Amino acid sequence: MRRGIGIVLVGLGVFLLVLGALLKFSVVPAVAKAPLSPGEDTGGVTQTDQSGVAAKLFDPATLTERTDVPLTVTRYTRGDVPASQTDEAKSADLAVYDTFQRVEDNAGVVVLADTARFAFDRVSSQLSNCCGANVDGENVEMSGIVPLKFPMFTQQQNYPYFDTSLNEGVDAVFQASESLEGITVYKFIVTVTPTQTGTLEVPGDLVGSPLPNFVAPRFYSNVLTLWVEPSTGAIVKGESAQVQTLRGPDNTDQITIIDAVIGTTPEEVTSGVNYAQSQAALLTLLNTTIPLVALLVGVLFLILGIVLVAMGGSRKSGAHAGQGGSASASA
Repeated sequence: MRRGIGIVLVGLGVFLLVLGALLKFSVVPAVAKAPLSPGEDTGGVTQTDQSGVAAKLFDPATLTERTDVPLTVTRYTRGDVPASQTDEAKSADLAVYDTFQRVEDNAGVVVLADTARFAFDRVSSQLSNCCGANVDGENVEMSGIVPLKFPMFTQQQNYPYFDTSLNEGVDAVFQASESLEGITVYKFIVTVTPTQTGTLEVPGDLVGSPLPNFVAPRFYSNVLTLWVEPSTGAIVKGESAQVQTLRGPDNTDQITIIDAVIGTTPEEVTSGVNYAQSQAALLTLLNTTIPLVALLVGVLFLILGIVLVAMGGSRKSGAHAGQGGSASASA
């Protein structure tokens, strides 16, 4: 009886150990990836919202600077599933996302807008120059991680974060682990010092030039703060303090195109936290909780099973020895 129970326990122990290993090393790597289509539950398109205030905002209609202008930012993201199924994309396990972002003032006038197409590794979020990747229709050399999400299982380290104004990666510097609406998040800061990103021809008197028209250098700076849920890499909150200016012949700022602080809306933060929390809980269950329980219980069952099998074998051997001793005495 003990031997039979022991054999069953050994079998269960082996099964649990194999199950834990399969979950951790096969199932989790298969599911811990960015989706090919981030808007599967919303018609194939996701929408994120931000709001803020521009301390200064240039009005091209009147050629004057406005002050304290409320702004809203809306980003739409769609996954190009057919593009992700091409041989090149599948071999590198890439997702392909198209995004459109617009910035509107309180009158509904679009003051800034941009588009981008990103191809990126579904696990590491590393950008790839594949599948028509571009910024505002221009093919650029993509580098760093996609600005839509951090890697799965984000670490407490710096990451090269791709800035679409510079078209290059800028270090997202890890700051601290914090709590946000009940979940643990990692805080990163991306700092861009004033950098020329192009030129814009304007009337000379606007920038202190005696010429009728002057090609003014356009400068951009930003301090971007991001709060990332580490298991999923989801950016659940962001805040940008961005400044864009035009410089005159003396290389000083003459026009402020925009000077604004814009951040994720409270409703969007709550929605992002809830989604990330549910996905993180599933990953923790598959990657840690179940494998750990399976390991502990599996080892326990193995030990008990081996002991019972050994005890059952010893008892049977003892019984045979007793029977042989009685026969010898009778002889």
